[in-house]
Amino acid sequence: MKAVPGLRIVRGPLVRDTESCRWYAEGGEACLVWTVRGRLLEPYPTFGPATYRVLAVSVSRDEADQYALGHGFPHVRDTLSYY
Repeated sequence: MKAVPGLRIVRGPLVRDTESCRWYAEGGEACLVWTVRGRLLEPYPTFGPATYRVLAVSVSRDEADQYALGHGFPHVRDTLSYY
């Protein structure tokens, strides 16, 4: 996992990438996204995001799980099958 320094933003919807998994905070007001290309993103807004903040690249699913749980995102949902 390689953290991305500073603030890096990509526009939604994602191009040449797809959301694979989402972790939600209590209440569902915030979430983290792990993509097929191994990026860890923070969408804004949570639903129908216009932009994503890039948190890290080269992220494995296990690393994404650990990061999400460690940062208060306990609820996981696989999204790949929905796209």
